[in-house]
Amino acid sequence: MTRKQKKLFAACYYAFFINGMTALIMGAVMPYILSDFNMGYDRGGMLLSFHSIGNLITSFAGGIISVYLGKRNAIVALSSMTALGFMGMIIFRSPMFLILPFFMTGIGRGSVTNISNTVVNDVSDGDTGALNILHIFFAIGAFIAPFIASWIFNMNLGWRYVIGLVATMASIMSILFANVGIDNTRKSKWKQEKKENISLDFLKDIDFYISSGILFFYIGVEYSVNGWIVTYLKDANIVSTSLAQRLLSMLWIIVIFGRLFSAYISKVVDKRTILLGSSIGTVVFFGLFMMSTSLWTIIGCILGLGFCLAGIYPTTVSNVGSVLKESQLAMGTLLAIAGLGGIVTPYIIGIVAEKRGIEKGMLVISVAITLLFLLSLVNRLRGSRANKFYDLST
Repeated sequence: MTRKQKKLFAACYYAFFINGMTALIMGAVMPYILSDFNMGYDRGGMLLSFHSIGNLITSFAGGIISVYLGKRNAIVALSSMTALGFMGMIIFRSPMFLILPFFMTGIGRGSVTNISNTVVNDVSDGDTGALNILHIFFAIGAFIAPFIASWIFNMNLGWRYVIGLVATMASIMSILFANVGIDNTRKSKWKQEKKENISLDFLKDIDFYISSGILFFYIGVEYSVNGWIVTYLKDANIVSTSLAQRLLSMLWIIVIFGRLFSAYISKVVDKRTILLGSSIGTVVFFGLFMMSTSLWTIIGCILGLGFCLAGIYPTTVSNVGSVLKESQLAMGTLLAIAGLGGIVTPYIIGIVAEKRGIEKGMLVISVAITLLFLLSLVNRLRGSRANKFYDLST
């Protein structure tokens, strides 16, 4: 690997670390935001959904924007939305205006997801191990975020101090992207490579649709767990807020080991088998989690859930890696479909929780996990034909 490639990887790894912090810090402070602004579960779900909408827009359009602005200019400008959005959360004092900063953090997160997955997938030639390592950095950030929140709260400081620290760390991300030698060629390159980059052949690949569905439900589950589990454990009087934050951190520390394990076994076990096994484990552990009241059983279920969820995202991306490399639009489309899951699921949970209680709201996750399992089963039964295309019009 060249020096330039190492710098690109380092920037992508740090960016995914910040993405992990962004995802978890919102769930960690959500009970305080709801209380501070006197909002119901439905309003909280709406805020999480606007974050996901911003994520969706740049996940899909990030590649196209980079063509016109230049890839470096685009990623620097878009990733800076993370820090600016967090600063907006600190400044705004009206629940209505909170929508904008949540939306901005989603824009930053989506652009980082798009560019980092694309860079690592291209440089590593779709290697599952490299993609798992990238997502391990997400898990590290996710693991650290609730601990940081708990530490600051224990010092009797408010949630705005938590957000301010993350905003400062996020600003470094944009500085790194500005200085790692990312190509900044603009529209002229678009004209030269239009046919290659905007190939629509991936739309004829059934495996692309199955993988998109898997990611749709996986992201719905991940965002919902990140955004609602602390509120659920607190409001259902299962554990204290501080302990709930630590339990969320525990889930993501086990995700780190799960992704290392997934990267290791991917050398000898078929990707489709890994996805099916992971989805089965997710069904089992989340079901037990929802039925449990014992602290130790809940801890065990959270650890099991984190381990099973760990490899689903990178393994699914790798499962269609050759298709994604054919077209810049393919990665954007895949991430956009996945992002829709992150918009819909947390919002539905908020609506159900407001009307029927937080326990009933969390059962929405069970539905998403069941559908994730069914698609993983279909994916496995199809066998290893990732590179074969099918004409869906016939």
